Amino acid sequence: MKTVQVRKNAFLFLGALSFLTVLLSGCLKEAASSTSPVKTFVSLLHLAPKAPSVEVYFDNTKASSAITAGSVSPTYSALDPAIFAITFKKASSDSVVASLSTASYDSLKHYTLVLYNPDSMHVSALRMVDDFSPLVDVSKTHYRFFHLAPEIGPVDVYLNTTKIESSREYADIASTTYYNQFFQVSPNTYDITVKKAGTDSVIAQTYSVTMGGGYAYTLYLKGLTGKTGTTALGVDYLMASD
Repeated sequence: MKTVQVRKNAFLFLGALSFLTVLLSGCLKEAASSTSPVKTFVSLLHLAPKAPSVEVYFDNTKASSAITAGSVSPTYSALDPAIFAITFKKASSDSVVASLSTASYDSLKHYTLVLYNPDSMHVSALRMVDDFSPLVDVSKTHYRFFHLAPEIGPVDVYLNTTKIESSREYADIASTTYYNQFFQVSPNTYDITVKKAGTDSVIAQTYSVTMGGGYAYTLYLKGLTGKTGTTALGVDYLMASD
């Protein structure tokens, strides 16, 4: 039986911008050693389309260059395990956009940080612990879905013609941790379609996504109607792979 070693994995996303481009110092600085030190892993989805570009601070240490709204990190960033708070500041300023309280980032654990708009005037930050333990079942594809398009009401999600999610509400991942779990479908090449809940009205589609057995995919609806570039309305995906 194949076991996916997620501590070595990277999230891949077409056209994504990287984050955490500045190496951290102090307790977060990577140790110079001939052996691989034990790490914790963090990724960021800046999916608050009504927010400015942000810079990330771990406690008082600046950890990134400017991250544009609509961008996601293409890899997990490997950091020394530690306890720290995270602050998201408007790029090139001291204006705090959102923050996460002090928490422990444990060794060999994976965390996803999400920025989203709870309303048109504000930005909230969400911290998730990613559980990849179901990936021991290599006969199945594993997925989760995030609805992060703030102008769009409840949606249904389809893989080809099979409905996999019903009446998902905007940012329901913030109130229901159940939606951070990975669920199983058969491996296949899928068209991903998001429709207005209870109708055949298509909101967004992505075609011919090959989803392999033993791998995990984060599907997400993002952006705003009428926008282009990183804040355009669309459905995209991230894949965790060896």
